Amino acid sequence: MRKFFLILTLFCSSFAYNAPFLVFGPNIEYGAFGAAAPADVKGAFVPQANVNFEFSWIEPLSSDRYGIWVPNKTNYMRFFAGTELSPFYGAVRLGLGFAPLPPPFAVLELRFVYSNENLFWSDVEMPMKPNEEPFTGEVWNAGYMFDRFYNRSAYTQIHSFDTQLLGKYISPKFTTSFLFSFALIDINSDYDKKSFDYMRGIPLFSRDYVVSNEFLFVYNFGRNFSWSTEYSAVFSGRRFHFYSPFESYDKEALSYYIIASGPLWRFDNDRSYFSIIPGFFARYSDDNSFSDSIKEKILLTIEYKRFWDFRFGKQ
Repeated sequence: MRKFFLILTLFCSSFAYNAPFLVFGPNIEYGAFGAAAPADVKGAFVPQANVNFEFSWIEPLSSDRYGIWVPNKTNYMRFFAGTELSPFYGAVRLGLGFAPLPPPFAVLELRFVYSNENLFWSDVEMPMKPNEEPFTGEVWNAGYMFDRFYNRSAYTQIHSFDTQLLGKYISPKFTTSFLFSFALIDINSDYDKKSFDYMRGIPLFSRDYVVSNEFLFVYNFGRNFSWSTEYSAVFSGRRFHFYSPFESYDKEALSYYIIASGPLWRFDNDRSYFSIIPGFFARYSDDNSFSDSIKEKILLTIEYKRFWDFRFGKQ
């Protein structure tokens, strides 16, 4: 019953952040996020939920003035600081973003992000190498995690240093974006510096690295209704054969992807939206030890996003 209640709670508290409407000067984004498999499934996907807040200051790098924002053509520098809070972790982020290129490349933004993730008694022991016990296929699932959260785990910290490339194109009919990310991970854990990273949803280890890709396409059918299609993939422990130090990286390579598509409702001139998006989750390892059923791959994501700006320096 406790597991069922926790998973149900994630559905009921499901909202999100990062609305697309921006102005020069100070901006605030806030909300919450939730994603889970059906409540009676304790397999593939470990449910996620958080409330979050982000402040950003955007400065023009060209002749654009405060109060003027030309989609797909504006050059800027962005400073941002954010926080996330869930039942199992709290995270703080600091970052810088730059979009200095002329059109049509002004849609690209390069970001450098530092994250400090604090696991609240959700530090769970994970395998580190192939054939190490317990096997990854036995521990990377919701049932194993919820058995150990709070009563069999402790507090720990995860630090990440992330380089990101973001691309976003906005038109009256559709919005499309991608995000490529490469993060170096440092974990301070009681389990030989290894744990389950709840924020990223994957087992990680100190001196690990994570590569992630996200693609989003939103088509607007009218003033208040859109359809969203999303694809995301996360890889850790991949061996880069062109760089010899990574070839001897003795760690099991893990990855997962999520494909989702569903409706999105926009409000208040695109300053907020709400979405309920079903999808599929699949995970992989070098030895293909996962044999998840179709039911275990089903996923539902619910988001609410809200943006507020200070209208600083408007003419």
